[in-house]
Amino acid sequence: MPRLMPAGIPLPRLVEMLSRYTVHIDPEVIQAASQALLRIAAQIDSQTVVTGYSRFVYRIEDRCCDVLTSLANGPLTGGNYNGNKGVMKLYVDLLAIWAEQVDLSALKDLEMSSNENPNGTSKAQTNLIRLFNMVEETEANGLLFLCSQSSSARRSAIQIIKFAAQLENRLEALLEKEPHHEHLSTLIAQLNNFFSKSQKYGRLYDLLESIGQDLIKFDNDSNVLLGSKISIETRIRIQQHQRRGVKHVLIQIAESDHSADLVIWNICFPKVFKFCFEHFPGTVALCRQNICMRLVQMYPFIMGSLETIKAGPAGTLSMAKSSNSGHKAASPEMVDQWRIYLVFACATATLSEDRSPTATWANSGRKGSTLVDKIATPRDLFRMALKFVTCEHRQIREGAIQGLGNVNKATYKILMTDLQPFVRTVLDDGKQRNNQKPYQNKRSKKHDRLRISLMHLLELTAGCLSEKEHLEDKELMNMMMSYIKETKSFLTDVEVQLEWEYHKLRMHLCGTVEKLYENIMRLEEPTSVMSFETRLGLYKMFEEWCGYGMYANNTRARDAAMMRDVLEQCKDPRERGTMTQILEEERKSLETAALSAMAMLCRGPLYAFLGQKKARQAVIQFDLHNVFRWIDAVFESHDPKCHSIARRALEALLIYNQDQSLLLDDIIEQCYAGNPKLEFTQGYFLAFAEILCKVEDYPCHIHQVMSLALFKAGDSKKAIRKSAIALLRTIEERVFADSCAKEYEIGITSSLPAIYKYTQTLLSARLALDHPEQTYSMLSEISQRFEHISPNSQREVLAYMIPWLRKIDLSVGPQDSELSASAYMVLSNLYYITIKFGDVYVKEVAALWSQLVDHGRNVRAIIMYLLDMGLEKRNPWFLIHAKRVFVCLGRTPAFNRIVEEVIAEITPRSMVPQLKEASIRHTHAFPLLFVADTEKVLPSYEKRPVFSRGQLAMVFLVDLAIEAGADLAPHLPLLLHSIFVQLDHLTSIVCDQSRCLLINLIHSIVIRQSIDSDIPTKATEVTQWLASKEGKRLWAYENITSKNPRLQSSEELKDLLNKVVDVFSHEDPGLRQKWGETALKWATCCSVRHIACRSFQCFRALMPAFNQHMLADMLARLSNTIADKSDDIRGFSLEIIITLTEVTTAMDKAQMDQFPQLFWAAVACLYSPYEAEHSEALLLLEVVLEKYGFCSELAESFPKNWSSEFDGLQPLLLKGLQFSSAEERTFSILSRIMLIDNPPLIDPSETRLMYLLLGSIPRLLHALDDDETLDPSTVELANKMTQLFERYSLPDVQRILATYPKQKAKFQKDYLEQMLGSIRDIFLPKYGKTALMFSILLVKNKMPFYREKGLMMIENLVPYVTGKTNWPGGSNSPIPIDIASLEPLLQLIQTDFGDKALSILNEQITAIYVEPKSEDSTGSSSDILWGFSNSTATAARATRHNVNAVVFECSSITNEAPIEHNIQFSIEDFTILTGENMAREDNMTKRYIEERTSNIHDNQQYGDDLMNALKDLDDFFNEDVEATPMSPSSSLTSYHRVTHEYHPSDTPSVTSSR
Repeated sequence: MPRLMPAGIPLPRLVEMLSRYTVHIDPEVIQAASQALLRIAAQIDSQTVVTGYSRFVYRIEDRCCDVLTSLANGPLTGGNYNGNKGVMKLYVDLLAIWAEQVDLSALKDLEMSSNENPNGTSKAQTNLIRLFNMVEETEANGLLFLCSQSSSARRSAIQIIKFAAQLENRLEALLEKEPHHEHLSTLIAQLNNFFSKSQKYGRLYDLLESIGQDLIKFDNDSNVLLGSKISIETRIRIQQHQRRGVKHVLIQIAESDHSADLVIWNICFPKVFKFCFEHFPGTVALCRQNICMRLVQMYPFIMGSLETIKAGPAGTLSMAKSSNSGHKAASPEMVDQWRIYLVFACATATLSEDRSPTATWANSGRKGSTLVDKIATPRDLFRMALKFVTCEHRQIREGAIQGLGNVNKATYKILMTDLQPFVRTVLDDGKQRNNQKPYQNKRSKKHDRLRISLMHLLELTAGCLSEKEHLEDKELMNMMMSYIKETKSFLTDVEVQLEWEYHKLRMHLCGTVEKLYENIMRLEEPTSVMSFETRLGLYKMFEEWCGYGMYANNTRARDAAMMRDVLEQCKDPRERGTMTQILEEERKSLETAALSAMAMLCRGPLYAFLGQKKARQAVIQFDLHNVFRWIDAVFESHDPKCHSIARRALEALLIYNQDQSLLLDDIIEQCYAGNPKLEFTQGYFLAFAEILCKVEDYPCHIHQVMSLALFKAGDSKKAIRKSAIALLRTIEERVFADSCAKEYEIGITSSLPAIYKYTQTLLSARLALDHPEQTYSMLSEISQRFEHISPNSQREVLAYMIPWLRKIDLSVGPQDSELSASAYMVLSNLYYITIKFGDVYVKEVAALWSQLVDHGRNVRAIIMYLLDMGLEKRNPWFLIHAKRVFVCLGRTPAFNRIVEEVIAEITPRSMVPQLKEASIRHTHAFPLLFVADTEKVLPSYEKRPVFSRGQLAMVFLVDLAIEAGADLAPHLPLLLHSIFVQLDHLTSIVCDQSRCLLINLIHSIVIRQSIDSDIPTKATEVTQWLASKEGKRLWAYENITSKNPRLQSSEELKDLLNKVVDVFSHEDPGLRQKWGETALKWATCCSVRHIACRSFQCFRALMPAFNQHMLADMLARLSNTIADKSDDIRGFSLEIIITLTEVTTAMDKAQMDQFPQLFWAAVACLYSPYEAEHSEALLLLEVVLEKYGFCSELAESFPKNWSSEFDGLQPLLLKGLQFSSAEERTFSILSRIMLIDNPPLIDPSETRLMYLLLGSIPRLLHALDDDETLDPSTVELANKMTQLFERYSLPDVQRILATYPKQKAKFQKDYLEQMLGSIRDIFLPKYGKTALMFSILLVKNKMPFYREKGLMMIENLVPYVTGKTNWPGGSNSPIPIDIASLEPLLQLIQTDFGDKALSILNEQITAIYVEPKSEDSTGSSSDILWGFSNSTATAARATRHNVNAVVFECSSITNEAPIEHNIQFSIEDFTILTGENMAREDNMTKRYIEERTSNIHDNQQYGDDLMNALKDLDDFFNEDVEATPMSPSSSLTSYHRVTHEYHPSDTPSVTSSR
């Protein structure tokens, strides 16, 4: 054949016969039949041969492996007898012949028939269309054979598909060449549509040839290809294919016998089928018909395999039934082929009926060849497959699951509906399990398999939920969520948790939840499907499985225990090794699945409200700390695939929690804080950068992004730098419309650190220049993150921080007392960095401060900040770091400006300690920016001393003086003085820093620069002595008091001061004078009493040239402090008087003549009612009189504004007799002036001689106590008084005084009576009362003999007041005396002289209460002089007034106003200075003010006290106040009566006391 063709046999029948012989048992028959078919096709009709042979091939069933092999490799013997490699090769050869011979002769026949008979063209037209459909049928055959599990068959299938494409190309070319009749236009259009190229691929072969490279792309991190994990060998094989870059790589893989290629093909073929279905639905539909038919044919054999499993090895009744069915069990190869067919059928199933052309061989199957009906609908297909999802045969079960898992989206709902009964079974089982007792929970293996298979199916098909209609199907979603919740409940069972066999169920649950949640997040309300509680519960469950985070250790321990239990069942060591590997792989798979699911569940808000919207109370939320802890742990994993999961989780948190600013801040913090080389740090940044680039309106601040991008632009990893520059570019273009980042991209992406780090600094400078409005924000952000940055990167950060400080202006005007909020922020942050990192990055921190004060900018702001903060913090550690700042600033060109500003802060007024509370003025100025709290980095200091601005300014210069001491030389007087007044300071750091500054000044100014060899030697001795005093005060902290007017520390200060002056005098010859002037200025202007006192001591030690202005300043200050109620302030006034005394002592006669005001200053001070001041004034007066003399010219300089008429010097001197310390000097001066004839200056009154005699009596009588020798000075006094009384023609007194040297002690009482008798007629009638009061005043002198002799005088003078004297010239009526005058007698009651004092008080003295004078009243001169009526306040006012009068005299000479003298001293509480308890401060202040202001009340209170004392005296004598008038207490009774009748409005206590 074909030469000899059998007669009567049609060609199709002949072809069918020959086709059967091609699989004959005789090889020669096979060869002859094959050759005959080839010749007939080549010579007669190739189309008929191909059609017939296709029908034959189609009828061959997939019964066993050998049949399938024969299809590809020849006869059963395996020989190649026809030379064409068997049936499949023959089919391919026939197709090749047909492809070469195909033509469009039918079209010509059709055209001719249409011309002859237009209505007779239907047959020809049908044949023509059939020709074209043969192409698609051939392609469908190829696709069928491509489903083979045999690579040989797939090779032939590829050739078949290729021939189909060639046939189409040939037909298309022929159609274009043929001229067309107009009557065939419709047909031609139909045929042209067949070749339409609107679709992406022309034919199936084009698709297979093109999709390979895209299909084999796998995830490098997770080693997953199309959802399936691949081995290392497979990965390498894929990478080889990718490197080759062959376009038709998929065809190569399909044809290959390589083991790795077989794995790749098994993974890829479901996706290939779906591609085919998408682009060639007609071809796929033709193929699907055949495949469904083959599934039906194979069904009995699959069932036979199940029956075999049920029968077991020994054989059972079930096995007999299976045998009787006539179908043996399917081989593994057939099961594998069945799996592939099932995958194809499920992947390409459609809802609509197949309307594609029926293949020519579609109905030629053998009748009765199957046991089931055909598969007509997807439901038929699914129900057939679902029978196997719970079977024991693992290969069949997994094949059924894989097939159903590749279900088409269109039929997904049908599958889910068919799954409902199975799901319901599991749910019912769960309910039953929950109702049973624990020991009744016996699990069914079938149910367990069903659970796992269902969850696996849900996982595999979850991709179909991308269709929104499925997501919105509530019934479907409820079913899935119910099953997920049931599975979750099942897996939380304690026993189940320890069962390894549920590992796959756990893994599939993770996969299902991940895919489901990914899709439902596309809904407007995802919580309508999966509630927040369910999501959180699943997250926590997966967290226990993932092996990372807070449960990591527990997970590892539990897994190890389960694996140990499984391995104990393996007795064979080799089997155990294999099992160990399998278990480990399963464990890792679950970890990966759990991690991935957790990352997916991070999508969405981190918190939710429980309850109704209007009454939201409880909040349920993720533990953000644990979430970050988990992400960090995943990033730290050695498995790279985990890193991408962590990134996904991080991106999810960022995207779905944009309202959580703290979350963003934490993530940014991680980008800075982590080690740049660690994966989690890089992962945080890459996730952050990707989200910001992707989401245009992501809520973040531009400065945060710019700062982070700038930081990461210097990262050691190139990918990070690229991402950083891309982020910067994106954010700049988004906000500023343009970006400079592209200009620096090439430098940033360089591999050389020297280049990209330098470029980073340039980029920072450019950004600072382009965006000056971001300066404060950027500095705040950099400062906030700096301490968390890795130490390896901090130096670079400080470097690129500099440009942002370059143009900054902290804008503080000369009159501003506070910093602006922006200046406070910048300086706080910079100082914070200095404190914490200044020792590590010395040069870099110095550069920052240097940049800030470039060209003298911001100097005042910096100094103001450090001073204010030093006062607020009250921490010595603050000063240590502040000095570091000044050292940095001192090395800049702004040095002179800095010194000028600091020196300006060291003033007398600025030395007052200030209790400055921590300021909150800038707390809310920048709510979005960072302001560092330096308190956190300063070591604590419990005592918290209070500083002054001047102290801080001085301390700031200590270390600066080491390098720049020579430049401080012009300010030496001020600096030295500020040092010396604080060398004994109670705050140790102030004291010690003063000492250090002195050492540094000596070193830098003297030792380092002096040429003379002697000077450095002296200087070194001083510095060595100072160094030995480290940690100690150089002298005691003490002040002059009335009890201690001379201080040892003052001498020590003077000694050191003179040494220091001697050291510095060669550098500054005028230092002594300038320093002296400075010391006086501080002494008179400083509000800190101790410093003012030390300043006077320095002045006395320096003793500069004195002038009237100095005197005016000193007296002006004295006028404000002398005679003060406060002992401390009176101590200060003593310093002034002592200073005046020493200045006077140092003067010669010529100098003294220029200062007559010194005499009147001393006289004015004598008015003070206080002993110490009076005594020092006496000493001053004595020195003045020695230098100046007591001449009449003194009266010419009498101050004009004296408080009253001047009563002479003698009364002021006699007033001092009440003070024991003044008595000796008083008589010394009296002896000097007694005989001088100058009554206006001495005493112009008529009582001069009386008071002189009365004041001298105690001294004269005391001298008589010593019978052996008489004091020469007393004798001289008596002689001078004798001369004086003689001059005033008083012979009686003269005569008695003249006998004084002859008097004896035992007769001194008589002598006293004689002296008083001698003045009785002259003075006592008129002045008896004042004589008595003066005598009482003398007993205030604490010297015993004064009290003894004074009481003797009083006894003799009392009768002159009581009216009991028998003296003819005396008054018989009593003279009332102010009760205040009796106070000295009352004070004696508790002493040894109490009896005599009481006897005097019982002499019926009439006492009255006199209302105290008001503040403004001047009082009588006797009150002021003698202190009668307790007129202390009046005397104090007179004293100050008179001193002030002298001040104005001095001012009139100099024509210069004195300094402001009304300076109130600050409260000097040691607890404040040392930082101890501050609780008493307010009370002290209040008490101090009251002491200074309430004189009237004090005087009235004094009267109350005295009245009570007298009442106590009555009680002492135990006498009734209502006694007869003749009783010894009658005088007191009269006092009580007077007092009872007196009711001053402002003294209710007086009347109430009675």
